[in-house]
Amino acid sequence: MMKGDSKNMFQQSQTVTNINQIFKYLKQWLVEAIWPTKCLACGREGSWCCPVCLASFTFPRQLNCPDCGTLSALGEFCAACKKDKYLNGLWPTQSYGNPNIRSLIKSFKFEGLTGAAPYLVELMYGLMRAFNLPPAWHTVPANQWCLTPVPLTNRRQRARNFNQSELLAKLLAEKTALPYENVLLRIHFSKPQSELSADNLRLENVKGCFEIKKESLITGRIFILVDDVYTTGATMEECAKVLKKAGACEVWGLVVAKG
Repeated sequence: MMKGDSKNMFQQSQTVTNINQIFKYLKQWLVEAIWPTKCLACGREGSWCCPVCLASFTFPRQLNCPDCGTLSALGEFCAACKKDKYLNGLWPTQSYGNPNIRSLIKSFKFEGLTGAAPYLVELMYGLMRAFNLPPAWHTVPANQWCLTPVPLTNRRQRARNFNQSELLAKLLAEKTALPYENVLLRIHFSKPQSELSADNLRLENVKGCFEIKKESLITGRIFILVDDVYTTGATMEECAKVLKKAGACEVWGLVVAKG
């Protein structure tokens, strides 16, 4: 390759990068124009969740079985509910019934308001600190528990321009210093789970949708699946199934809210 050709390729690459940055700034400007920075809970200007409203979110006093609500030390499924489960347990930060958390999640997930993500991560981090998660007494040290997001299909990610679970997991990894790896792929497009009400339809909707990324190290490891909302658990259960069949020894769920 001639020196001139190499220089031209570099200049073209820089031009593409600059154009992408311009589009990024334009998008941010449009978001600010359409949604001025106001607390999504109370309307106070200055941030997407003001300090007063952020402080008003309370964490659960105890962790429970995700299915029946029975008290459990680590949020694991109880003996009666864990049959045929691949997911070990769930760590929900808030109830989706809380209108303030619901507003934050919807603006973040469906309206592209990524500025809401740090506030949601702050709540997730608060829960982890409150319950000492991952547990210090576990035989596997905390720095070997891997955060991994629930994946979107390429089609849905292009439509949203980001994966909300991936952004939450990355920010959480920065805050906790836990390892982060994106080890799952969503290989089939399916209807959004929010459009399905029956549990059996949700289970069927995600069956066979996920696979492990090539060259991902899974065997013997513990994974924390990160997502925004847990409703019936069908999506997380399918992800946990794929991870367990690939050799993961434990899979836990961490979500902003449980419906």
